[in-house]
Amino acid sequence: MNTKAKTFPALRCHMGDWVYYVTFMKFSDVACWIKRTDQIHQSKELRDMIQRELTNRVGPIADYLLEQKERFFNAIVVGVYGGDPQWYPLDIGESPIFGDANLESDSRHSVGLLVLEGDEKLFAIDGQHRVEAIKLAINRDPSLESEEQSMIFVAHRIDENGRTRTRRLFSTLNRYAKPVSKGEIIALDEDDAFAIITRRLVENLTLLMGRVHFGKTAPLPSKDKTNLTSIIALYEITQLVYVPDLTNADAEKKQQLKKIKIRRPSDDLLEEIYQEQVCYWRLLEKHFPEYQKMFSSVSEKQIAGKYRTREGGHLMFRPAGQQAFAKAVRTMLERGVDMESAVAKLSRVPMQLNQKPWAYVLWNPSTKRINATVSKVLLESIFLYLVGEKPRNKKYDLLSQYRAVVNDPQATLPDPIK
Repeated sequence: MNTKAKTFPALRCHMGDWVYYVTFMKFSDVACWIKRTDQIHQSKELRDMIQRELTNRVGPIADYLLEQKERFFNAIVVGVYGGDPQWYPLDIGESPIFGDANLESDSRHSVGLLVLEGDEKLFAIDGQHRVEAIKLAINRDPSLESEEQSMIFVAHRIDENGRTRTRRLFSTLNRYAKPVSKGEIIALDEDDAFAIITRRLVENLTLLMGRVHFGKTAPLPSKDKTNLTSIIALYEITQLVYVPDLTNADAEKKQQLKKIKIRRPSDDLLEEIYQEQVCYWRLLEKHFPEYQKMFSSVSEKQIAGKYRTREGGHLMFRPAGQQAFAKAVRTMLERGVDMESAVAKLSRVPMQLNQKPWAYVLWNPSTKRINATVSKVLLESIFLYLVGEKPRNKKYDLLSQYRAVVNDPQATLPDPIK
């Protein structure tokens, strides 16, 4: 017997042809009982592939458990095979205080005790990352061992039919579990610093109030004549503009950005990021006359439509263009250029989408549409080149990439602005 027998309070339920048990385990039990997922496949190579996928994502989840006081996981689905698990229903009688429980007959037999003898083998069908993160977290901080995690136990057989059935459940859970959309993150997330700041900008920054489209995608609807940008694009721009005050390698900066997206930073840091964003948008207003007209216009609601036309119009009235501009600003900030100088220089770049260097790159004059598949690196590099800056990657061959996109081996870029 590998593990001591354990009794779990549980609800016995059924759905389709599955009978399952809803219960909970302490974190210490999760670590002790639930093994790595290696029973769904007989192939060692397939099992190894699953484990590699696990390794890449466990660390940030463990950090969440260790640092977020309001931590919470949804239920983990666990396959149980082997051993001799026993179910003991509890009889729910009349309460001397509340009288009859008034339960249907099926419900009366659904409450009970699930006893695992210790020879059973348990593995996560859905929730492998959470299981491994729990193990890592309690290894770092044993005080978490007493915390409790909701579990759903389902029976698993180790013959090929059983594996097929379990794989189907595994894929079904992942296929039909709808991931949280970026819009939902922006609207609701209280840990992602950039979601918090994005909400604050649309609610408090006068320049943006009433000028942001609340849709599910970054591009604006073709008929939108009133909004400057979208909530999705604003969220992305907020991340691009913020540069952590770090002196080490890019890897550390990326880690810092990743960290403040999953764990709410201090109020002081949130305020710092917010003020940086406010500064950025006010600089855009200062250096783009078109923005000045839009932000100062009270009576004319559809002024954005004058700059976002069927012929392309102004790059800075397209979310894709705004993001490329912000990305170039970010690179210059990282090189020590102050924000005002970066915005001032980049604002002098040609901005008409149907002209060089954007025609057939960001804008397709034939289809009258933004080229959604164009490389963001190419867009950023064009901006940087036109203000005399080198691409982020010094080995990046801008001219050859530009010629490939416009499909002209003799094409040339405009001269950098002076």
